[in-house]
Amino acid sequence: MNKQECDRAGRSGWRSSGRVLGERLRSASPFLRVAGLSVSLAGLAACQSASLSETGSLSSYKDFVASDGMVTKTKYRVDSAATKTVKTVHLIPTTFASNADVGTLGDPQKKLVATGIDRSLCEALSAHFDVVPVSKPADMAVRSVVSKVKATNAVVAGVSTVTSAVAPVPVPRIPIGLGSLAVEAEAFDTRGKQIAGLTWARGANILTNGSRASTAADAFELAGDFSEDFSALLAKSNDPMKSDFELPSMKAVSNSLSYAVTGKPTDPDCAVFGRGSGVTGIVGGGLGLPPEWTEKKRS
Repeated sequence: MNKQECDRAGRSGWRSSGRVLGERLRSASPFLRVAGLSVSLAGLAACQSASLSETGSLSSYKDFVASDGMVTKTKYRVDSAATKTVKTVHLIPTTFASNADVGTLGDPQKKLVATGIDRSLCEALSAHFDVVPVSKPADMAVRSVVSKVKATNAVVAGVSTVTSAVAPVPVPRIPIGLGSLAVEAEAFDTRGKQIAGLTWARGANILTNGSRASTAADAFELAGDFSEDFSALLAKSNDPMKSDFELPSMKAVSNSLSYAVTGKPTDPDCAVFGRGSGVTGIVGGGLGLPPEWTEKKRS
């Protein structure tokens, strides 16, 4: 969706929703007024996005090509001849760039986001490669560096959760105070040469990202989206935004479902990054609880 389309969608969404809901909202309860406002602003919120950030953390940005999805911005390069021969991979723990823009995020929240990337990326990579410990040789090593995090407005997210709970019909999230995540990542061969690189950014949206009362909530959830895109770049040796759709195998579906419910990594060597949130995270997310709480409860 280009800027003109976003502008048109925003204006159209605001005008049509405003005409229909205007009179009804004047006499509605405060909660329903907020719900109505969420719907009327949906056209505008759908165009919210994050910006790419190059911090100098990658070994090279040469020959990176821009490629954007509907809600994701990326620049990438991949040496397909090199990545197509990869069987085993090392995963280096995620760090924050020394000049990363993290806003109001504290150290506990930064650790939460980094851990979210490590877990989800290891799980995503294990669907295509054999993840091995650093004590064993590997064909490829990958690293990720967080370059920017826009904090979620925890107060607005909390209000949005309450609004959804008391509204008589499902309502989208309040389109204010949404967070975003930007990450830089690269893969090396055994000689330390970059064979793939990605700069990635995505903002939360009101329809697919739930509201949780934490400044790190959206970045924590978006970590999984980054992991899927970076692993797709490495596995398919192609633009992750343009990859052809393929039906997952029954084994892949089973592994994904098992990980989502239990949090147990598919590859035992991913256990070094801890278990996923599992059903505790699913329930906590549905209730709008901060991921910090559900992570502590899960542990």
